[in-house]
Amino acid sequence: MIEGLLAQAKSSASRTLHASSAWQRGLSGPAPDRLLATPRSFWPKSPAEAELLIMGRFRLNGGEATTRDGSPFFISPPSEAWAESLHAFHWLRHFDAGGAEPFQEHLRQLIAHWLRNYGDWHELAWRPHVIARRLMTWSSFGRLVLANAEILFRSRVLLSMARQARHLARTAHLAPAGMPRLTAAIGLAQSGVCLPDGEARMNRGLHLVARELSTQILPDGGHVSRNPEALLEAASDLLSLVDAMTQRQLLVPVTIRRALDRMMPMIRLLRHQDGRLALFNGASEGPDGWAETILAQDIARHRTAQQAPQSGYQRIECADAVLIADAGPPPPAEVSTEAQAGTLSFEFGAAGERLIVNCGTSRIKGGEWQEAMRATAAHSTLAISDGSSAHVVPAGWARRLLGPRLVDGPTDVRCRRRETEEGISLALSHDGYARLGFRHERVLHLSHDGTVLSGEDALVQAPDHYIPPFVIRFHLHPAIRILRADDGLILATPGGTIWRFTADAAIEVAESVYLGHPAQVRKTQQVILTEAPGRHTGKVKWSLRRTGGGEPPESSVN
Repeated sequence: MIEGLLAQAKSSASRTLHASSAWQRGLSGPAPDRLLATPRSFWPKSPAEAELLIMGRFRLNGGEATTRDGSPFFISPPSEAWAESLHAFHWLRHFDAGGAEPFQEHLRQLIAHWLRNYGDWHELAWRPHVIARRLMTWSSFGRLVLANAEILFRSRVLLSMARQARHLARTAHLAPAGMPRLTAAIGLAQSGVCLPDGEARMNRGLHLVARELSTQILPDGGHVSRNPEALLEAASDLLSLVDAMTQRQLLVPVTIRRALDRMMPMIRLLRHQDGRLALFNGASEGPDGWAETILAQDIARHRTAQQAPQSGYQRIECADAVLIADAGPPPPAEVSTEAQAGTLSFEFGAAGERLIVNCGTSRIKGGEWQEAMRATAAHSTLAISDGSSAHVVPAGWARRLLGPRLVDGPTDVRCRRRETEEGISLALSHDGYARLGFRHERVLHLSHDGTVLSGEDALVQAPDHYIPPFVIRFHLHPAIRILRADDGLILATPGGTIWRFTADAAIEVAESVYLGHPAQVRKTQQVILTEAPGRHTGKVKWSLRRTGGGEPPESSVN
């Protein structure tokens, strides 16, 4: 709590300083006449999003808003996160997806409006990570922004970029911990590469990048936030910085090369056969082709990690079946604002089709949706009395000070991997329910031919503790059709594969939601296991067995 109070006091003092005339005069300097490099962007671009933007519909991180007056800067933002996304201009990359000419004039009008209203100073628009993203985007799409532009507009943009870069050089280290601070460091280094007279900024930025990579990219290649999508974001920005330095024939630091070398196998570990990411700790699937775009830069190795002990993930790949499991505790508190209470949850698919998933994340819905998606109930794992193995800081003064951190989560998470003649198994456990006197133990086993996934979930109790009601959830991908069978359930995939689900427990089917794409809510179903009446053993065994292809019987659960 003291940390939050100190951060607020420091932020208030910084705002007062940065708005002062003395600080603003210190941002003056030579006006650049060109960009020295226009690095490639490795972020996905969408013509469909460009069409929505040109119509005034801005679907950004933190919400969605529509403007009918031409400029989104006139409207009241739906959230602070949305406002940061708007001022970062990262959305303008979509205008480059389907041909720039129809959008250039509209985009220049938006930038001109921003320069008039926010180009001198604005507390939110000039936050270090927001400036960094804006500078990286304007540099990468310099052709779209500046090509054939009037000389006055071109000069104003370049002069503003220089002022923003000077401000960033003094404030990058003040960005919030985690991805915002890494973004600020990379943006500072890239601004020094792309703008004239930037050698000092480049060197300072590279020093900050090295420092952040040493703390944020773990030895196994994962990101400290445990968010799979953060890996794609960090790798995309690092590759753009590498491209900018290559264009300038500058030596790329070995720290960046080594970080990327560690990250590539980890991206493969967290990727399903459809090329998209598993849904853990705030990640979405990611747009089509994003992971492939990043991995295409890993020309020499093509390695896929199977275990990530520091990041807390495990991958089992047998024949055409893939299981990805969360085998780690929540991330450190300061980088846990998107983390989820999904310890020991897993996702499973085969033949390029997902079967068992987690619910995903919500970025344009409200706070209630975001909290619901972070709960244990939104994951394919066990929950006691519909509670969670970790909790979000409650709304109120604590959250205003600390942000929506994840707290009270497991601290002792264990994983033992074993391979036998029959297949590969994981023996997992966590103490997230220790406050209730229990430990969740889970065994997952996948046969070598990929046709049988079996598991056992158990609540191990402290002496003299009554075993409370618990449920084990298996959220299904929306494409899966589910039907009743005499001894359990039949799951049918779009490709015609039939899987039979059985358990020594009561089996229910209920509604669920799937947010693999954070801007879209899709209805789906979930399988719920509860102990059969009269058992009270605290242990449930279940299995998912592939029985072949063909049409399943017509006996819907609905």
